[in-house]
Formats: sequence, structure tokens, C-alpha cells
Amino acid sequence: MSTNDTLTQRQRRFVAALFATTSVVDAAAQAGVCQATGWRYLRDERVLAELARLQDGVLASAAAGLASDLQLARQTLRDAQTADDVPWSARVSAARAILEAALRLVELASLARRLSELEARDEIC
Repeated sequence: MSTNDTLTQRQRRFVAALFATTSVVDAAAQAGVCQATGWRYLRDERVLAELARLQDGVLASAAAGLASDLQLARQTLRDAQTADDVPWSARVSAARAILEAALRLVELASLARRLSELEARDEIC
């Protein structure tokens, strides 16, 4: 059973409205509940879990789009780096951008690995 199945109809409308508006006040009005009820919903673990599930979906979709954009950006930098008709300064800038991105990626991968190891230790204790 998904978290959404345990929410009331009003809670589901409120959660959906939060994604379509910019504030709890506006979301409550759009969902047809009072503002106090909207704030109370935000203290409900089921509502928070559903919000997290929907946010994860939005982020996954954005990440997928960015992945294809990154491939194009990487190829553009590589082309600029190796093209004979591109000024030397632009080629150096492209190389620098590639190196900086690679270093950030290595750092993030290292942090993710270390965090996973710490979380695994906490589960054992």
C-alpha cells in the first residue's frame, strides 16, 4: 500500500496544491482547507512521506534531463578544447572546466561512499 492510499482526499488535494502554488496559505486555499489545517497536515508523517515521494519523483525527472544536458555540455567543451580554429584561451578554459567538473565529481563520489559507510556502521551499532 502506498502512502498516498492512507491520505484523505483533502490531504491528497493539499499535497497536490503544494506543488502548484508557492505557499502553504495558497495551497490550503486551493485545496479547500483552512490555513491551520494545511499547517497541521505538514506535521502529519503520512503527508510528509507523500511530499517526499513526490519531490523524489520531480528530482529524478530533473536529474534525467540534466544528464542528457551534461553529455551535450561535455561534448561542447571537448570540441572547444580540441578544435584548431578555437582561440587558445578558449581551449584552456574548456580544459579547465572539464578538470574542475571531474574533480567535483570525484569529491562527491568520495563523500557519498564515506556517508554510506558511516550509515552502515550506525545500522550495525
